Amino acid sequence: MNVIDSSVALQWVLPEPGVEASEPYLRARDSVGPDVVLVEVANVLAKKVRAGNLTGNEAIEALQIVRDGFARLVASEPLISRSLELSIALSHPVYDCVFLACAERLQAKLVTRDARFATRVRDRGMGHFLELTLP
Repeated sequence: MNVIDSSVALQWVLPEPGVEASEPYLRARDSVGPDVVLVEVANVLAKKVRAGNLTGNEAIEALQIVRDGFARLVASEPLISRSLELSIALSHPVYDCVFLACAERLQAKLVTRDARFATRVRDRGMGHFLELTLP
């Protein structure tokens, strides 16, 4: 099982360098994520619309592709306390730590493109929960 973070899920719909590394997780039977992934993805898509890089309809369609790309979304509320603990321990934002808490709870791998976050996770001895996909 793999917990997919927003940096990977966004590559399913936005052409960026290294997109090939994220494609195997799209609609994979073991791709899960905390439900906040949709909020984070929608926020980035809204920024793209405001910048004139996407139309509103394209953003709505992209969000649906991301939603459909997950086999399952996990409720984030039960993850918040652990996310706060991880945020404090890692000195990293809570919203990223929700993904790590999800991976931890499910005994899964967190798939991310965030090298800085990955380094902090590995440095704190939690690298066994991590899979880094970079171009």
